[in-house]
Amino acid sequence: GYRAQVIVAGGTAKVFTRSGLDWTTKFQEIADACAALDVKEAVFDGEICALDAEGRPDFSTLRAAIKDSGSTGLIFFAFDLLRLDGEDLTALPNIERKARLAPLAAGSSIVRYADHIEGAGEALFATMCGASYEGIISKRADAPYRSTRSQAWLKVKCTRRQEFVVIGWSASKARTRGFKSLLLGLNEGGTLRYAGKVGTGFDVALLTELRARLDAMGVAAVSVEQATPAALRVHLK
Repeated sequence: GYRAQVIVAGGTAKVFTRSGLDWTTKFQEIADACAALDVKEAVFDGEICALDAEGRPDFSTLRAAIKDSGSTGLIFFAFDLLRLDGEDLTALPNIERKARLAPLAAGSSIVRYADHIEGAGEALFATMCGASYEGIISKRADAPYRSTRSQAWLKVKCTRRQEFVVIGWSASKARTRGFKSLLLGLNEGGTLRYAGKVGTGFDVALLTELRARLDAMGVAAVSVEQATPAALRVHLK
């Protein structure tokens, strides 16, 4: 999903990204659905998702929708309520804020209450992983709201992952492909170590977009340990 806060006031609503960008026009349908809820003033925290035919979140569909204005068919899963009709709720325990939130989303097909399970975290995690979901969010039930990262709210992912540095790219012989593959490095103690390449999962539009960004960020040289000259011949400008 895509994290967002929705602010309702005066019969209208605005959708903001985590960085504070106003993306109401991109998610106008969600803004209108939140404005139609039985509140005079509210601040909702949640995730915007696109669902596939089986009701699973589908990030590729969401990503395509974000590029458009006035996207329809998206769902806002509200999981927190920070303010309601003039009352600041951020100091309340998480479980109490959710109790205030639950009845507000009842009856809306677009704004949906993100329910929770108390305890049984290991069993829930195993079930989600077995169903090929990304993982679970573990939250302290008694924690107040914090806008910064804390130990009271943790992502527990089913799949192992690693962050890499894009150190370059290899050229493609096909004219419609912006590149053949991205070349990756690992930052280890201030030194980049070549970690291999990835060339799948890109459609034509994304290949073109990424190549334009890579061209704009190209540098004269990069010091990379354990990299073969053949692998790093084309991509570093």
